[in-house]
Amino acid sequence: MTPANRDKATEEFVIFAQRFMHFMNLYTVYRDMLSGHYVPTLNPPSNEPATFPRTNETVMLLLYAYLYSLIEQDDQSLNAFRIWRARFPEEENAIAAVEAEVTPFAEHLKRFRNRLAFHGSTSMAHEASGYDLFANFSGMQILTAIKNFKSLGATLFAKDVERQNAAAGS
Repeated sequence: MTPANRDKATEEFVIFAQRFMHFMNLYTVYRDMLSGHYVPTLNPPSNEPATFPRTNETVMLLLYAYLYSLIEQDDQSLNAFRIWRARFPEEENAIAAVEAEVTPFAEHLKRFRNRLAFHGSTSMAHEASGYDLFANFSGMQILTAIKNFKSLGATLFAKDVERQNAAAGS
């Protein structure tokens, strides 16, 4: 790897690490909200119409959108699996296992992100296909994949820290 490629890979890894931590923070808030550990001060009364978004729905939108932002296939975008493979080739089996869990709903997640979370739609008809994610995959299936993605990321970041500490001690 040339110095320029190494610098680009390092920069991409740092950006990925920052976005991954945002993802981890969103995951923590979402799980804390679902468990009742964290109760937001802003939430519509229970007698409000179902179309009035609840805070946990907002956080779920962000969590799912952030997940997609970490697995985009475009060469100009972050892709955890590509980044992890380049940095941790010895972890191919673990990376491939989590990728196989996430990939089946990646295109639906992209549409969800584009039409409901980050980009939005100007009509409910256009927005509707964003909900196909839930027509094709259960919330538990997605949440399990998110947990495994998060766990693999945390494990690989810990491994990276160990490598850096070992190199600094040499």
